[in-house]
Amino acid sequence: MPTNPNPDSLDLETWWMCTAATEVEAMMPKVTEYGATDLMWVGRQMAEATGRPNISDEEAAELGIYWFILGKIARWHAAVTEGRRPSDDTLHDLGIYARMAQRVRDAGSWPGEV
Repeated sequence: MPTNPNPDSLDLETWWMCTAATEVEAMMPKVTEYGATDLMWVGRQMAEATGRPNISDEEAAELGIYWFILGKIARWHAAVTEGRRPSDDTLHDLGIYARMAQRVRDAGSWPGEV
């Protein structure tokens, strides 16, 4: 993941835009590699396990993202209980997953859905 300029030298908006640009740069190859099939499959498994087998593709993708967010929260929880801070990767991934869910809500899907 590329490093941003010193955040102390930037105002919040500039820092945020630089962070977003580096995240997009790092994320795009993963979008092509992973697509959304796993998101939808995991989401459908969750829905079926909770008695809701007939959900839309959009909701399946969102539930799949939720599942992956839970994994990141579990890592953060483990770090806290072990007396340490979570890794930068954990924080980064949580931000990416949140924006993925926003994209699914805005566009109705995540790229690569089959």
